[in-house]
Amino acid sequence: MARLPTEIGTYGKIHIKEIEPGVFEARARFRKRNGKIARPRRRGKSATAAERALKKAMTDLVDDVASKALNRKSKFGRAIDLFIAGFKEKVELGLRQEKSLYDYEDSAEQIRKYMGELTCGEAENAGLCDETLKSIRKDAAKSKRSKRSKGYSAAKRARTVMSGVCELAVRYGAMSSNPARSVEVIENPDQEDVRALEPEDRQDFRMKFRAECERRAAEFNGSPRGRVWTDMPDAVDVIFATGARPGEVLALDGPGVNPKKQTVLIDHHLVRVEGQGIVRKPRRKGPRGHGGTPVNPMYPNWSAPTFLRVKVAAGPGPLFPTWNGQWMDPGNFQKRFRSVCDAIGYSWVYARIARHTVGTHIVDQGGTNEDAADQLGNSPDVVQSNYRRQRKTNPANAARLESLFDAPDTGS
Repeated sequence: MARLPTEIGTYGKIHIKEIEPGVFEARARFRKRNGKIARPRRRGKSATAAERALKKAMTDLVDDVASKALNRKSKFGRAIDLFIAGFKEKVELGLRQEKSLYDYEDSAEQIRKYMGELTCGEAENAGLCDETLKSIRKDAAKSKRSKRSKGYSAAKRARTVMSGVCELAVRYGAMSSNPARSVEVIENPDQEDVRALEPEDRQDFRMKFRAECERRAAEFNGSPRGRVWTDMPDAVDVIFATGARPGEVLALDGPGVNPKKQTVLIDHHLVRVEGQGIVRKPRRKGPRGHGGTPVNPMYPNWSAPTFLRVKVAAGPGPLFPTWNGQWMDPGNFQKRFRSVCDAIGYSWVYARIARHTVGTHIVDQGGTNEDAADQLGNSPDVVQSNYRRQRKTNPANAARLESLFDAPDTGS
């Protein structure tokens, strides 16, 4: 009968031999994760010393195998570590965003608080996963960061991370199914309808926004530090003219604007990276095939003077630099944007509302969701659900409904 193979991550009998006077060698067969056999050897001045040295070497080999494997008895916290490590690799390859990594690391620690010490087998319980997500939502609702959404965003993101961790455990054989898929639906009772600036508000908003920024810039008495306010109305005009995200608009440079063809190349975006600061990354924001592809759209005539002015001022550098010529932090830009909106009576307007307005206007003017998606860099489904408000009045539908019944007899 053939000898049964040594289990992966274990070793067989230790053999000790005196190879010369006062020198002993211990050896054994160790089966690595790939199934191949390693034959580690260690020497010592005595049989005991040689065996001790070999066992220490075996411990290192066992730890190496264990660090790359999961089973039902492995801690769920270990599965979390493997998931985050894999996500970091995707970030390094440019397949995921640094911001997503920071958010996922935060969610991972929230999950670890409640489930980290469980085994993967114990964590394979939809009820337990559901309780964890509800606890995370309650915790987040108490914090200032998630108070506005009552913990909805934190719970939703935690579910995404939990599902990813469990899916990884399934691939490793540490779980037979993904329990996160069976948890209760996470609902947002305060889900807002998509809002956009209506035609009667757009010019009023634009004029008041520029006036407030000019007022704030004047407080710097010509200092270069006032440039962030001087440039802000132009940056907002570019967002309205292109539908690009703030991080994409702030990544534009002078050579990317072509006044003759009236086009602007949108092929980078800005992100904050820990230890590096603001980094200009290739492609638009979003994964490949879902909005990350660079585009070179034409801009409307009303924005042409703005593009020409900022191109000339930028030279080969950023269109909207900081006072010392560096790339502007998108986070700081959005904070300033909000403060201006609060001051001019448009406190409900966030930077994303500009993108909503672009998507809404394109469709209202007879374009399709596909047309809006091309401009915004999203799929038509995402445009429909997140980037355009529903039509309040649709004359075309009224015309179609005329044939539903016969017109009433007016007696004429």
